[in-house]
Order: sequence, then structure tokens, then C-alpha cells
Amino acid sequence: MVINGVNLPDIDVADALAMERYEHAHDNVAKAMDDLHPEGKRQSELIRAQCTAVFNFFNEVFGEGTDKKVFGESVNLTTCLNAYEDVIKAVNALGTKLGNMYKGKSSAINNHRGKRHKQYNHYKKPLKPATK
Repeated sequence: MVINGVNLPDIDVADALAMERYEHAHDNVAKAMDDLHPEGKRQSELIRAQCTAVFNFFNEVFGEGTDKKVFGESVNLTTCLNAYEDVIKAVNALGTKLGNMYKGKSSAINNHRGKRHKQYNHYKKPLKPATK
């Protein structure tokens, strides 16, 4: 995926560990935004706090130092939120693609099973005693 002009690896949405890391990082951003108390803070402090949450997300998901690759020294809220949203959209698209792929496979397996093989319970046959 390309985020802010930087090539980053796609998140493997079929891998539980990769998705746990992504979900944890996503939860951390949500928590940081919820914990933001704007009363009495300067606009620059709020921008920095929100961008730091996004920087941490990128580092947690893609590895330490990714924030510097994607954002450089910029601490621009619009750039941060757009990049964060782009990752979410990319993951959602990958998840949809994966879901469609498995729906297709499941459908093909069920069609194959129904057309070529009759369901037969072999265990309903009485067992014959073993002969010596």
C-alpha cells in the first residue's frame, strides 16, 4: 500500500497476529483521541497529541521508524489523519477481497460436493464379523 507517497507492506488480513497488532494499534489511537482534553490546551498541543497517536499507530503496525518514513519531521494533523484513514481503507478493502475469495471457495467446494458426490453415510451399513 502507498501511504503519503511511501510504499508500505500490505497488512496480511488473513493472519491473526498481524490483525491483532493492527487492531491493538487502532484501539490505541481511539483511546488517545478519547483521552484528549482540549480545555486549556493550545491548538499546537492538540495537534501534536493527535499526530503522536497516529505516529505510534504506524510504528506499531509497520515497525519502528515508519512514522519518520511516512511523515518526515512534519506534524500536520491533516496529513496524519489522511494517512491513518488511508491505512484503514486499505485494510478494509483487503478484508473485503479476502472475504469474497473465501465465499467463492466455499461456494465452489459446496457445488463440487453436491454435484459430484452423493452424501452417503458409510456407518449405517452393519459391520460383518471378522472371519478367521
